[in-house]
This record gives sequence, structure tokens and C-alpha cells, in this order.
Amino acid sequence: MPDSLHDPSFDQMLDQLVEGYRILDMEGHTDMAQGFVGMRDPDGRGFWLKRTGISLGEVGARNDLILVDFDGNRQEGSGGLHGEWPIVSEILLRRPDAVAVGHTHPFHTCLFAAATAPFQAVAHEGSYLKGPIGRFTYTSNLILTKEVGQILADDLGAAQAVLMVNHGATYVGRSVPECILAGVWLEKACSALIALKATGLDWIAPDQSELDEKYETIMGTGFVDRSWAYYRRKLARFKGNRA
Repeated sequence: MPDSLHDPSFDQMLDQLVEGYRILDMEGHTDMAQGFVGMRDPDGRGFWLKRTGISLGEVGARNDLILVDFDGNRQEGSGGLHGEWPIVSEILLRRPDAVAVGHTHPFHTCLFAAATAPFQAVAHEGSYLKGPIGRFTYTSNLILTKEVGQILADDLGAAQAVLMVNHGATYVGRSVPECILAGVWLEKACSALIALKATGLDWIAPDQSELDEKYETIMGTGFVDRSWAYYRRKLARFKGNRA
């Protein structure tokens, strides 16, 4: 793996994608064989994501990935295509800054996505996400068409994540690691928010301008690189404990 995440080679990006799936599994994002992360192909051919029928944690090598064009046609690899592929295609088409798009169903994120309260930051994790974080409420059904994918992309806007009512969440990153970490931090932030609201205590939430300032401060320090290195080390321990 490179020392810096800013200019990885294509092979390194694929390795990050495979490892990222397993990190999301470790951090509670697995929902049977559902959910995925799609990575933009650097040659403009479409995007890479896992084949259907395996869970996030069962992605073990590059041959578990397929290349799909922006119309949902498989170009390389073998295995089925996730029906919600328009989530990836339409966001990548709308967001040239995004290298990867994740869509998963972690428990606390799903729970909070079903609420009507706005997303607020309780602790640091909530400020690690570029916001404001809104909600996609057009449907709780699967995102199976490009047209509905475009509505989701509109609701995401320029933010890093969007909650999907009665469904889950979608999140993006300027690199594969940043996308994976956004999913991890969103689940932690939703968990903290639910726990604090359950206490009934009065509490203080920073406004969006303060969150924006904190985000720029933290992310300008190599924080993504260090965080990715941490989760890779944690994954190595996690795999060792499973053996």
C-alpha cells in the first residue's frame, strides 16, 4: 500500500476497495449479501463493485469485483450485478469529485434514517463528514432506475452522505479510503446521536458553520491517511481473532 492515499495506482485502488469492504464488515455494516461500494474506473469505463451473492466480509480478492458501465452493463469480471447499481452510476456522474460511492445498511444509521429529526453531531465523528447531511425521502424502496438514482444524487448534493428513509445511507469519498471511513463515521455518529437522545438530557449541538470549520481543520492534517492506517491494523487483528 502507498504511504500516501492521494495518488494511488489502479492496482492499489482495487486493493483498497477489497480491503475497504472487509473494514465495513468489521464495523457493523454487513446486511447479509446486501450493500456495496463502487469505485470509479480511472479510465472512464464505469465503476468497480462487488458481485452479488456475497457479503461485504466475503470480498476477499479482485476476482470478487466486476466492472460495470454507467448504463449497468458488465464489462469485466464474472458474477451478478447489484440491482441498485444506479446509486453508484448517478452519483459518480453528478459528482466528479467522488472516486467512490458506498451504500450500506448499518443498524444505527438505518434507525436514525427512519426518524424525522435532523442529523446533528454529538461528538467528533459527526464533524468528520462534510455536510449538511440530509435525507432522501422519495421512496424507501430499492433504487433500481437511473431516474430514482438521480433524485438520490440531488438529495446528496455536495455533502458526503445522505440518509435514506427506512432504508440505509449512501456516502462518498474523494478516495476509496475516504468513502469507507465516511460510512464508518456515519454509523458511529448516528449511534451516538440515538444514545444521547434516549437519555432525555438537554444537550448542545454545533451549528453547521462550526462543523464546516472543524471539518476543514481536521481533514487538513492527514487525518484520512492516519485513520485508514488504523483501520487496516484493526482489520489485521480482527482477522487474526477470527482464525
